[in-house]
Amino acid sequence: MRYRVPMPRTVATLLVATLTALLAGCASLSRPPQFIAGADLVYPENARSIGVEGRVVVRYDVTTAGTVANAVVVESEPPGVFDAAALDAVRSWRFRPMVDQGEVVSAPARVSELVFRLGESSYDDLPAPDRGDD
Repeated sequence: MRYRVPMPRTVATLLVATLTALLAGCASLSRPPQFIAGADLVYPENARSIGVEGRVVVRYDVTTAGTVANAVVVESEPPGVFDAAALDAVRSWRFRPMVDQGEVVSAPARVSELVFRLGESSYDDLPAPDRGDD
């Protein structure tokens, strides 16, 4: 035979309040844009042939559709050598759009640094692609 022990009123009230707060938090999700895909950096052949390395800082907006808009170079070393390759890569990026208080919104003025090193070019300041593990 099973016996049921009544739950004290304060514990029940606390449990209901906690569950309500958790559920309310789920309804008003906010998160930054999440990088999901993009083309690899293409090292310019003329720079590769003479062994030049560098970096490019790009500012861009992420739209509500998760695409990149208004990409511009804000800094590059050496100037002009990697700009076109960096912009091509950034324009290929796709994101899960930003969510603010449960609404999909654009994410203006994002900044990423793209590093061009012979044999190991990379995106700096950009999260790894989201693989849906959450």
